Amino acid sequence: MPTKTTGAEFKRFYNDESFWPNDNGDTFHDEGVIIVAGVVYEYGLDPDKDPIPDDAEVIIEGGTVYGPMWNGNEPSLETYFKRWKKKQNTASFLVECDQSVLDAVKAAIKAAGGRVSK
Repeated sequence: MPTKTTGAEFKRFYNDESFWPNDNGDTFHDEGVIIVAGVVYEYGLDPDKDPIPDDAEVIIEGGTVYGPMWNGNEPSLETYFKRWKKKQNTASFLVECDQSVLDAVKAAIKAAGGRVSK
């Protein structure tokens, strides 16, 4: 089942050196599909070369993560992302609401200790 996230969260995952160590390319993913704001990247993407807006919807489908730590028991890219997400102290999500209540929704998020982008 595809996994959805935001562009900001996906970039934090992709840049987390504890999950993607600088090991000369020994840790990598293959055969997955990443969809960013409706654009399909079947052969991977580079967030540095393929800009991902923070508020873009990102969908991760399938794929396999390879690396020396797996020893034949490689996780899917979706599973790897979910493992990463469980270790995070913060969450980010997209919110959709009627324009007439936008200020109230932003105020409620800020009142609960959240941060609103844009």
